[in-house]
Amino acid sequence: MSYTISEQLIVVLFLVVGLLVVPLLLIGLDFWAGIRKAHTRGDRIRSDKMQRTVQKLSRYYNAILAMLVLDGVQIAGFVFLHIFNDWTLYTFPLFTLIAVLFVASIEIKSIWEPADAKESREMKEVTELAKAIATHRSDPKEIAEAIAEYLNAKK
Repeated sequence: MSYTISEQLIVVLFLVVGLLVVPLLLIGLDFWAGIRKAHTRGDRIRSDKMQRTVQKLSRYYNAILAMLVLDGVQIAGFVFLHIFNDWTLYTFPLFTLIAVLFVASIEIKSIWEPADAKESREMKEVTELAKAIATHRSDPKEIAEAIAEYLNAKK
């Protein structure tokens, strides 16, 4: 069964819309999981963590939209070849799909990460800070610089 190019493009449009919604849902699920993990650990919910979620959203969608532009170019090329040269090539947003799968894998890993794994990672960071302070314990200025460096790296 052969479909017209306009039918194919309509299907591609719906597929792209679906692909663009998936990261939003997964980031929302990760945000919810993060809140549950914070409650489990007894941490309070802070607005800086929420701001990081918004920053993560913008980074992910910048990459996904860049891949969408590439897909737009390749699909436009396939449509051109179909209309003017009668070549039948597949119009599929492959680059966008790859970007969404990459984001999905990161978010699913984050959702499945147990709350105690995050605690152990934070404890390792505190241990590194303690080591840095111990190596510079003779000079209060160097201790303050080590703490400032650690806190700046956390942001």
